[in-house]
Amino acid sequence: MSVPAAEADFAPTLREPHLADPPAAPLDDDLARGRQMQRSLSGLLDRVRGSRSALPHLAALEAALGHLGVMALEQVQAKSLAKMLAQLRVLPLDAADGPVQDLLALVQRALRRLTREQREHQLSPHDPQSTVIITETSESDFMNALAEARGERGGH
Repeated sequence: MSVPAAEADFAPTLREPHLADPPAAPLDDDLARGRQMQRSLSGLLDRVRGSRSALPHLAALEAALGHLGVMALEQVQAKSLAKMLAQLRVLPLDAADGPVQDLLALVQRALRRLTREQREHQLSPHDPQSTVIITETSESDFMNALAEARGERGGH
């Protein structure tokens, strides 16, 4: 069987590398664990009338757990994790509900990790790079500094 000339350019050969695999999906265990947490969180939000609209960060987490599993927490910023934690704490959490307790622990752990990372990367207030000094100056001093910054010689 011959391949038409127009299609010959696109026909793969044994020498060509294979296409890369699609982006990695969440690991089956992480996805299954996240979906268990989602089911428990959904049940909790169902029991508290109006909770999804009053607690939007948890509603978003509920959806993300179903799609990404526990890896969803890796994509959340510290500020949002803090809001999720605060919103979880206002709900009547059942100590016997393992997946919800697991979710609470994961949110706390992720928040601690991000907070620690932010603290490590934050400049000290005594670091000269983090200090801005503002002074008053005359217009002629400003024009001279501007000309110097532009690489111009002499005054204005």
